[in-house]
Amino acid sequence: MGTFNVEYLNYVSQIANDSMSLTEHAEEFINKNDYSDPHTWYKAHAVCMLAEQIGKDNDTIVRLYDQLFEESNCIHSAMRLNDADYALWFDDVKELNRLFIDKGYARAYGYQYELFERGRYGFKDTEFCKELLDKGTAAGDDYCQIYMGNCKYYGLFGYEENKEEGYRLIKEIVDKTGSDLSKIFLLNLESRASESAEEMWAVIQKNDELINGKKKAMYVLADYYLREGEDKKAMDTLSEGIANDSPFCNYLMGLLTVNGRFAEHGQTEEQGRQYLATAFDYGVIYAGFIQGYYYLYPVNGGDNDFEKAIPQLEFAAKYNSPEALLELAMLYLYHNDYKDIEKGISYLDRAISEDFVKALAEKAYVLLDYDQVERNVEEGKRLLELAMEKGNDYAPYRLGLGYQNAEFEEESDYEKALYLYELAAERGNLSGIEMAGRYNRYGYTGEAYPEKALAYYRRGVEEFGSDYCRVELAMMLTNGEGTEANAAEAEKLYLEALDNGYIYAAMRLGLIYEDGYLGEAYPEKAREYYAIAADGDNPVAESVYHLGRCYRYGIGGEEDHAKAFELFEKALELGFMDSNVDMALAYEEGTCGKEANPEKAIEYMTAAAEAGIGYAQYKLGCYYTYGYGMDVNLAEGKKWLMAAVDNGSPLAMLTMGDYYLYGYEEGEAYDPAFEFYKVAEERGYISEGLGICYQFGIGTEKDEKMAFNCYKMAAERGYDSAIYRLGQAYYFGIGTDKDRVEAFHYLKQVADRGNMDAAGYIGIMLVKGDGAEVDQEYGVSYLIQAAEADNDYAQYELGNCYLKGEGVEQSDDLAMEWYSKAAENGNEDAQKIIGGPRKRRR
Repeated sequence: MGTFNVEYLNYVSQIANDSMSLTEHAEEFINKNDYSDPHTWYKAHAVCMLAEQIGKDNDTIVRLYDQLFEESNCIHSAMRLNDADYALWFDDVKELNRLFIDKGYARAYGYQYELFERGRYGFKDTEFCKELLDKGTAAGDDYCQIYMGNCKYYGLFGYEENKEEGYRLIKEIVDKTGSDLSKIFLLNLESRASESAEEMWAVIQKNDELINGKKKAMYVLADYYLREGEDKKAMDTLSEGIANDSPFCNYLMGLLTVNGRFAEHGQTEEQGRQYLATAFDYGVIYAGFIQGYYYLYPVNGGDNDFEKAIPQLEFAAKYNSPEALLELAMLYLYHNDYKDIEKGISYLDRAISEDFVKALAEKAYVLLDYDQVERNVEEGKRLLELAMEKGNDYAPYRLGLGYQNAEFEEESDYEKALYLYELAAERGNLSGIEMAGRYNRYGYTGEAYPEKALAYYRRGVEEFGSDYCRVELAMMLTNGEGTEANAAEAEKLYLEALDNGYIYAAMRLGLIYEDGYLGEAYPEKAREYYAIAADGDNPVAESVYHLGRCYRYGIGGEEDHAKAFELFEKALELGFMDSNVDMALAYEEGTCGKEANPEKAIEYMTAAAEAGIGYAQYKLGCYYTYGYGMDVNLAEGKKWLMAAVDNGSPLAMLTMGDYYLYGYEEGEAYDPAFEFYKVAEERGYISEGLGICYQFGIGTEKDEKMAFNCYKMAAERGYDSAIYRLGQAYYFGIGTDKDRVEAFHYLKQVADRGNMDAAGYIGIMLVKGDGAEVDQEYGVSYLIQAAEADNDYAQYELGNCYLKGEGVEQSDDLAMEWYSKAAENGNEDAQKIIGGPRKRRR
């Protein structure tokens, strides 16, 4: 209006000079009882003010004064005033209330409370509100007692929350006066506390006269119908409430119209906005926020309309709407077109001053995680703790993240993090549910609880449609973690997540298809899904790697080594460190279009090992131990092998067993070998080393039967050294009956693959017909191979063959030549023949 003060003074002057008395003016206003035009309210207010100032008040003036504050008439009169006029209006109303308070009219405390409780920013005063209610209640005003009961019930305006006492205060007024206001407040409390439809209906029936008779609080009946899914009845009830001037019915009708729920009943979005505007004009401040909100986030998915949204939100923010304040804060903090950090923080702080818990959590986020504001961990943590105390669901999740990542203490505290994640989950926070599931699945606190993890993941899927939970649940079903394995159900969950655009699910599908979890392997499908997850703007690094494997080994399609290496490089660029291993192997083996390059192999394997990849630590340990591309460095080799052992690598355990069993490092004891071999065997890996330990009692009691079993198990897995030892066991009857035929079977396998010790045995067995048919020439061919490889036993037996002419032409000279070589290599039988020096081979 802009001219409130001038117009108001004119009203006062007109009334003062009018021939009608103040009482007659008051009666006229009372009889009309229509303040839809704010000017009418101003004139009636002027009558009351003048009467009080000149001492002409009476019962009629008091009735007019009461009428000014009924049905939200007071707040409606000022909703559209500009800031300057609002300040003048506020002072005038405050003064009128003071005059009535001073003359002992206790109800004026309640009206003054309403003025300050609903005041705009800079006028609202919660401390004064409490003072007014305390004084008004002490003075015996039932309105003040009703408001105090409501404040105590919900813990507002400095009153400690006490639902029992709050309810008692309101119920006392209902019983004493039966006023509509007291019944409405009690109805609100009881309906909101109802835990079932039956309980709520009983509350409504108890208040039938108030609702259906006097047409008040009809929004409660409409709410009941909404909960029961009877939308048409709800809409009709709200329409009846609107016809009886209910601001809250206007609000609820507006909300359900703009959000599309009443669209099938003919309500349009524009009608919804009009309902909301009316509700806002009569003091339902949340309606103003909703108007702005649905301009920002249209229910039909249209474009954001910032030009309409911002003024609506700003208007609601004038009346301290915490939701509007937070929405504006988000807009000014994060939207590039409207960014104003200082303004955004200001709105956020105002929302916090309104005790809006979400704003506490958002301010904490800004201080901890928003890179455009100076980080303040201490204050961020304090705000989160305060928000958590007030029941916020995000705060415990973010605190959990802080304790997990050592933001608040020197070291991570996973137990505290899990407690907080589970608290967030209990409060319905999806991130909390996801993290609680993760912690319980993977045992971050020391022990896994797969059943709990399953429950969290299922809840995440059922209540929130979380694709992260879908995939984690599918992984557990695939592996049978905490439940019976069900790969078909896992596949279904993966496909659902992928349909929702959760691309990581495609990679998991690739894995179950490649590994045959559905009964047989589908390599072509595996490759197809790896490609899906590897393509696009946000490729999954691990899937890029797996697609590289497909090209490297021809899984589900053609081999293309150059393409494979290219994909390994891309996966590494995306942060998948395992690719270092495959690139190192390419340089080690000279594959994937790369020439052998030990320096490059060591470089990539080192990167993988330093990233904590167990296989890479094992390989790097082998590089140092056996001198691949470098001088032998046993200390460095042992360091990396032990790192791999600590990382659970059974291959490293086998190698460390060899390290001690075969005395790689001079002066080391042999006994530790047994424990390394044993742990590897428990993890499904076995070599001849464990059998040797049992055969000779190294690190354990001697047990030839166990030795034989170990050789047999290792041989079945294709280890040549174990096959050789198994052949020896049959040859000599170690842990089993002697069986030269079986011995020949196993020894010949490895002799033909280059084991010269086995070749020596095969040679003599063929020469003598021991375990095989005699074939002396064929036998000599094996003895020659072994003898030339410096095997002293083969050299001695070859000498015998030349001496006797078995499988070769008899020759004493050649016989003595081979005896001499055998003697030089420590063969005692040969040394006896030649009487030569006993030079032993180390």
